[in-house]
Formats: sequence, C-alpha cells, structure tokens
Amino acid sequence: MKVKDLWELTRFEHSIMLAIAVVVGEVTTLRFLPSYDFLLLSVIPPMLVSAASFAINDYFDLRSDRINRRRDRPLVSGKVKPQRAYLLSIALFISGILVSLLINLNSFILVVAFSILAYLYSFRLKDVALLGNIYIAATMAIPFLYGGVAVADELPPALLVLSSIAFVSGLAREVMGTIRDVRGDRRGRKSKTLPMVIGARNSLLLSSLLYITSIALSTIPYLYIPPYAGNILYIIPTVITDILLAYIALNSFRDTSAGFMKSSRNVSLAAMFIALLGFLVAPLV
Repeated sequence: MKVKDLWELTRFEHSIMLAIAVVVGEVTTLRFLPSYDFLLLSVIPPMLVSAASFAINDYFDLRSDRINRRRDRPLVSGKVKPQRAYLLSIALFISGILVSLLINLNSFILVVAFSILAYLYSFRLKDVALLGNIYIAATMAIPFLYGGVAVADELPPALLVLSSIAFVSGLAREVMGTIRDVRGDRRGRKSKTLPMVIGARNSLLLSSLLYITSIALSTIPYLYIPPYAGNILYIIPTVITDILLAYIALNSFRDTSAGFMKSSRNVSLAAMFIALLGFLVAPLV
C-alpha cells in the first residue's frame, strides 16, 4: 500500500487537525504547553482512532461510494483492497486504545467509547437521520475535551465553549455533506439520512442556521471568557473563519450543485483549521 493511498484512505489531514485540537484542549486548560513527551503521547490515540474511523467507513461505504462514483476513494479506485482497509482499521483502533492506557483513565474511557461509536457509525448509525450527523459533529468537539481531561480533572469554561463551537459548525458541515451523497446512500446502504426525511432544501436551511449559530457562539470567548477575552490573536482568525462559514451559509441556496457542495466542504475544513490556530495561539500569549 502506497503512502499516498494510505493517506487518502485514512484522511490523515483530519488526524492532524484532531491533534491540534487536543493540544488546544491542553493549552486552554493549563495555560501553557505540557512537556513535549507528554504532548506527543497524548495526541497519538485520537490520531490513530481518527485514521481507523475513516478506513472502516470506506470499507462499509464501498457500495454506496461506487454508486456515487467516488473515484477519489482508494477502495473504489482499486488502489486498496477492502480486506486490507478493514484489518488496518482494526489494528489502528486497538493501537489507539492501548496507547491511551499510558495517559489516564478518563482518556482511556473516551478513546474506547469513540472507537466503539466509530465502528457502529460506519456499520449502521450513519443510516439513521441526524443521528449519524450528530456523531460526526461530536468527534469534532471531543478532541478539545479529551485534551482537557488528559491534563486535569476539571475543564475550564473556555474549553466547553470551544467544543460547543466545534460541535455546531461540525454538525452544519455534516448535514450539508449528506445532501451530496443521497443517491448512493439510498441505493447502496438503504439509508434514511436527513435530506431523505426533510428534503434537501430544508437540510440546507438547517445547515445554514447551524453555521450562523456557530458564528454567534464564536463571539462569546472574545467578549467574556479568559484567556480569549479581548485577545486579538483569537479574534483575527475567528473573524476569517466566520466570514468563510457565512459565505457557505449564504451561497448554499443560490448554488446547490455538486461542485459547490464539494467546494463548501473544503472551504469549511480550511475555515476550521484557521480557527484552530487562533484557539491554540491565543492562550499562550
């Protein structure tokens, strides 16, 4: 298996973003960077579980991805054999769980719980309207909390707000994403996703409202919650992120093409990465 194919299978860029979110959780809780040894150790479990989650999802989604002509998926293109993807995902799940034992009990519990949920999501939960979207949104919020419990017993208010912002914006992104995959999800998995239940237009409306809600939530840390209150290193990347998310929300009704749906996912991912940088740097200054 080539490195490029492995990267595409595990969507490793998401693992990198999760690692940054974990460090944000640690820094926001401690107000300083932990030791580099601990920092490296603590990010390994969520990175491995994230990689495993994408691999197992592609395994269970193979039929629907073929219907949707997702040639960007290594299993669809034939670059990776399905059985190899399955075995790799199981190995990554187990490795992530074992490494989490070296951190603390709370971290171990979170890693085990989300490993089980990741498998169940790919196997069945994603076929249930909204439930699958909520799970994916939770995976975007939990790394912040995981970082907090890795270094402390109590979580600061700032961390709870940041994880809420991540959850709401992540839910918006996932609701919009299910619209693009309706054809394959219906025929390939017999799914009952949200757009099939309430329609594509109502799903777009919900997604836009969630994006707007996340924009509103992003002002709270700057206005009220240390170490982000009045912090210019927080507000600048946050404003850039909010502009990008507002662009997606406002344009989703004017352009419902598959091209826009795909580009909006890329733009939202870039926006979230920019926000992460602000979350990370601001507490250290």
